[in-house]
Amino acid sequence: MQGTQVTFRTVPSAGSRHAFATYLLVNDVEGLMPGLYRFLALSQSLQRISGDPALHIDIAHACFDQDFIMRCGVAFLWTAVSYRMTWRYGERGFRDLHLDAGHVCQNLYLAAEAIGCGVCAIAAFDDEVMASILGIDGVNQFLIYLATVGKTEKIK
Repeated sequence: MQGTQVTFRTVPSAGSRHAFATYLLVNDVEGLMPGLYRFLALSQSLQRISGDPALHIDIAHACFDQDFIMRCGVAFLWTAVSYRMTWRYGERGFRDLHLDAGHVCQNLYLAAEAIGCGVCAIAAFDDEVMASILGIDGVNQFLIYLATVGKTEKIK
C-alpha cells in the first residue's frame, strides 16, 4: 500500500503538511565531504547531490554576494513543495508555507545555540538561480528560506 509511511517532526506545521524538503550545503562538517546534500526524512539520512567545489561560491553569489555563506560550516536550504500545502488550504496555503518557514528556522536557532553555534537566516536570494542550483522547477518546488550555521566565539 502506497503512502502509508509517516515521519515525526520536531517542528510545527499547518495541518501537519510538512511541505518542506531540506538541503544542506556542507562546507566544513567533520565526517562529511563538502557538497550539496538532501535530507531524506523517511530514512533519516543524507543523499549527496553534488560535490562541485565551486558550489558554495555559486550559492553565495545567488544570495547577492553574502560571502559568509562560503565560510559557514553548513547552510540549511529549505524548499517548499507547494502542493503539500495548497491541496488542502488552496491559496491560503502559501501564507502557511511562510509561517512554517519561520518555525523551521527558529528550531535551527534553538538547536544551534545548544551546541555552541550561531545561525544567520537568509531570505535574500535569486529565485531562478537557486532553483537551477538545486535542480528544482522554482514553481511547484521553490526555495523559501535558508540559514547558515557555524561555530561562534565566546565573548569575554
